[in-house]
Amino acid sequence: MKLRTKGSSIRLRLSQSEVSTINERKIVRETIHFPGDMTLDYELRVANNDQNIIASFNDNCISIGISEAIIDKWAGTDEISISGKVKISDQEELLILVEKDFQCLSPREEDETDMFPHPETVK
Repeated sequence: MKLRTKGSSIRLRLSQSEVSTINERKIVRETIHFPGDMTLDYELRVANNDQNIIASFNDNCISIGISEAIIDKWAGTDEISISGKVKISDQEELLILVEKDFQCLSPREEDETDMFPHPETVK
């Protein structure tokens, strides 16, 4: 799972196996290790609440929760992304975007075998 942040936005990109994992096990989690035995975890999980998308940051972990109905629909179809906003304050929101990760159109040195076929190559 790839993590991208910019300002008050978080974007997660999941490979084919990670989409299957979130659909079956209800959680996908990654850890970034830093010197000094420090870590930053980030996870996507199924949230069992009334909101479609929730976000939290506790114990060095960014946690994004999405309702099971939305995850099931996204994982079982050609739908590419899930997006939503989480209210931070009266003036600010956190933008959340979860996407299926596609193979690049131009060659790269990254292993892309578990990525989704790019829509432009499937035509």
